[in-house]
Amino acid sequence: MIKRDELNNPASCMSRARDDEMTFVLLGRDAAAPVAIRAWATERIRIGKNGPTDPQIGEALGVAQAMEMELQKRLRGVI
Repeated sequence: MIKRDELNNPASCMSRARDDEMTFVLLGRDAAAPVAIRAWATERIRIGKNGPTDPQIGEALGVAQAMEMELQKRLRGVI
């Protein structure tokens, strides 16, 4: 999710985090981020917290794909 959208959405993960809860942010420019997101999604499914067709998983995998596409554009000098 785009930073400004995440911060402005009261239903977002960041907005729902408790004040004393630790969080971890992956930046779109980090080439390792898509792999980490996919590993997170796989683990959520493995431990039964989500199913493969859950919207949360679909959104996460979409973000991973978008990050990879942006990284490829940067590498080609398009951005």
